[in-house]
Amino acid sequence: MTTQSHHDASEYLEMVCQKLPVVKNILNTFGHMPLGVYTERFNTPPCQGVQSREDIRQAAFDQIYPVLGENIAARAANDLMASGTVMTTTHLGIDYFANSVQGNLIYGAGILTGRRKGTTIPIFCFGNVPLNSSTFARGLLVYGTGSGVRRQLPLRLPVFPDNKKRTMASLAKPFTMAMQQRAIKKTIAWKKENLISSTTAGTILSLLEDEYAGDAILNQNSYSAQAMGINQQLGKRMLKTSEHPPDIVYLEIEKVTAFLLGNDLNHENSLAYRIFFNTTLRDAIIKHLDGCPGCWHADKLNARDMTPGKPHGTATGTIFFWGIDDYRHRVPLLLKFIKGDLYLCGRDDRGDSFTMNFTPDELMQALEKQKLLPSLLTCFLLICFARGFNCVGGVFQGAYLTWMKTAIADCLQAQSDTANAGIIRQITTNLYQDAMLAFMSPGQDNELLPAGPIEIIQAGGVNRNDLIKAFGLTVTQAHMAGLFGALKDANTPITCQPDWQQMVAQACSRELSGKIPLCENP
Repeated sequence: MTTQSHHDASEYLEMVCQKLPVVKNILNTFGHMPLGVYTERFNTPPCQGVQSREDIRQAAFDQIYPVLGENIAARAANDLMASGTVMTTTHLGIDYFANSVQGNLIYGAGILTGRRKGTTIPIFCFGNVPLNSSTFARGLLVYGTGSGVRRQLPLRLPVFPDNKKRTMASLAKPFTMAMQQRAIKKTIAWKKENLISSTTAGTILSLLEDEYAGDAILNQNSYSAQAMGINQQLGKRMLKTSEHPPDIVYLEIEKVTAFLLGNDLNHENSLAYRIFFNTTLRDAIIKHLDGCPGCWHADKLNARDMTPGKPHGTATGTIFFWGIDDYRHRVPLLLKFIKGDLYLCGRDDRGDSFTMNFTPDELMQALEKQKLLPSLLTCFLLICFARGFNCVGGVFQGAYLTWMKTAIADCLQAQSDTANAGIIRQITTNLYQDAMLAFMSPGQDNELLPAGPIEIIQAGGVNRNDLIKAFGLTVTQAHMAGLFGALKDANTPITCQPDWQQMVAQACSRELSGKIPLCENP
């Protein structure tokens, strides 16, 4: 056993704080506070926006209705309108990622405990990530292991084949029965190899056979719609807090944004129209947000555009929209004039050019045909800054969203739009829900591991007593439970050691046993 195995959970948390100052700030300010008290920060009423938020009701309803029906669609749209906040840390996909799944439960603490009115927990998720990202929209994540050879957790059980791993979740076609059958065979093989227990295998097979194979899911026309349906069912299986627990509803933020753009691009006074088509304002925004995470690097975009051949893998960001190529991969774009007209231009990963006229009509047609996808900035521009939603983010969002807010407000102020600049400056951009867990599962050798949906469902779900215990944890303790994800997010050197997960799991056990609710096999 290495000396590192004797680190306490607090020492691991300090490693995270050294790399991620926002975590350190949260812990210094709120670390002593019970998690249930901390989550009251999310129960804010709607605040003033530059524009009316009324059209977001229709955007939400229209996305939910075809998948979950009129009743849930109406309730979720109403709950969203009544809230001053919305969760924006989640990636699109059928969600087995412990940090985001539990993050949504923590975010929904007010509704789950009855302190806040509502029967749904609407979650905005980003679809411009590949199926093979860390949240693994491509399949299932399994944190509980069997007695077989230890592997890095979580185990990844694919549903989509390997050749789809770079496809953006937002653009993925629906999985098929054949894919579901391959996942069943893989699960049975894992059980035979003792990589997972018989109980875990049974839970996975139940999900694949009951949730993935229904006609209502298989007949959806996109993976995004399938994910909404299955995530809602996973929530029902996890939550045993009442006879009718809240519906957890994942909405694709890019689709909400595209709907809103359909209104805003028809109104020259809308914030999006002004930023896109007022030359002075647009140029100032592009300059002020150059280098901002989630926005663009102008020099790298220009170099990619001007250099012939296959582009190198340098991260460039994109200006306002991502282009979509024929392989459903995203294309970084910049704005440039060609013969007096403004175009979105870029080159895909094979070096082929992508060019589109930058006009309201062309933008809307391209969004409808899935040739464009709104960028991170454009999503926040329409939802946060134009309509006044306080977006609950993670360890990185607080920094880049505040940068965006300051840049937009300063640029509006420079155009003597003092009123709207003042409204935008009042929007809260550092609401934080990330790197925290409220439930864990026992591992081997005095370990505590993250609990995702499989582990929570396998243990019989979360009841009201579990919630009371979970929300009695301090914010610091919840961060300790979330060390698996936070140490990776912080890119700490410890994660290069082959046995780092075992060391952290044992440290969590020493610190949190008896304090955190456990998802144990019944």
